[in-house]
Amino acid sequence: MRKQITRLNPIVLSALIIIALYFLVLGLMAAQKVLAPLVLAWVLALLVYPIAQLLERKGLHSLLSTSFVVGVVFVAFIGISGVISLQVRSFLEDADVMKERLSPVAHKVELFVLAHTPLERSKLEAYKKTYGLNDEKSKKTEKSPEMAQEEAFLMLGKVLGTAADFLLMFVYLFFFIHFRHMFYTFFIKLFPDSIKNKVSRAMHDSARVVRHYLNGRLILMVILFVLYSLGMWISGAEDFFLISFIAAFLSLIPFIGNMAGYVLALFIGLLSGGEVYTLVGITTTFLIVQFLDSYVFQPIILGNKVNVHPFFIILAVIIGNAIWGIIGMVLSIPIIAIITVILRETPDAKAFTYLLSNGDDRKSR
Repeated sequence: MRKQITRLNPIVLSALIIIALYFLVLGLMAAQKVLAPLVLAWVLALLVYPIAQLLERKGLHSLLSTSFVVGVVFVAFIGISGVISLQVRSFLEDADVMKERLSPVAHKVELFVLAHTPLERSKLEAYKKTYGLNDEKSKKTEKSPEMAQEEAFLMLGKVLGTAADFLLMFVYLFFFIHFRHMFYTFFIKLFPDSIKNKVSRAMHDSARVVRHYLNGRLILMVILFVLYSLGMWISGAEDFFLISFIAAFLSLIPFIGNMAGYVLALFIGLLSGGEVYTLVGITTTFLIVQFLDSYVFQPIILGNKVNVHPFFIILAVIIGNAIWGIIGMVLSIPIIAIITVILRETPDAKAFTYLLSNGDDRKSR
């Protein structure tokens, strides 16, 4: 009987782990509004707290040093948001002109689809009518004052909710930096004395890995922005500043972000009526910059500090997108890096450490 229970234990344990993970994912999705600003503030705190630490060593009071660091991050966020807003507004002002330029292209695509696929015109027209793509049917209908007022209140509510979450993130950031010693001591006290050194080492290593990764990513974003802007300016692409910034920001999302940035740049190039020279220039720019990013900049700036297998990086990005959308995709790499560091300090998790680590790390073992 005892042997049967022992044999069944791994099966039962695996089932319990799967069930626990399922409910954990559901809980994270349901608590996104609460947890997303909290986790984002925690990751930002790991990035910028050394600045506050340095100011305190120079003799500045901890309250002033924390306020200064949070203020700098806040101004940086506001400045970036303002630049994006101005560029998006400029892009939207030209939307009607771009739509007129795209109409001949869309008509050629429609003729090609009808000529080379089994799709019938009646079905295509029905599809266009359903999704509001028919020019004659898609004219905006006048809304009643009640509907317009309701939409205005909904939009105002979303804007205020986003602003509240944004400000709350900086409140969290302030507390994480100012009371970092209290949080550190709390986590150390959760564990017995026999493993406190391992816990302390894991916490310091996690903070170091995340800080190194995010600092490197910020430097890479600046380099990519400059190179994208230069290449697309030479190519004659319109709104090259906005495209370059978005493409550089999307590089925070490994693998997927680079492709998304290229597709966005190509799409905006088509909308703006770009010539073949412009489209070829955009493609060439992304190919050259991505080659330099993958084989020159990343090995020099990022090195191998994250030390996670590419398969699990992609998987983490996909899971992060499924749980928290874009924020989850951005946070996925720092979080899986922290998980890997913790597993390395856990004796019973050697199998998981081996599985998550990259090939170079396996060879060294």
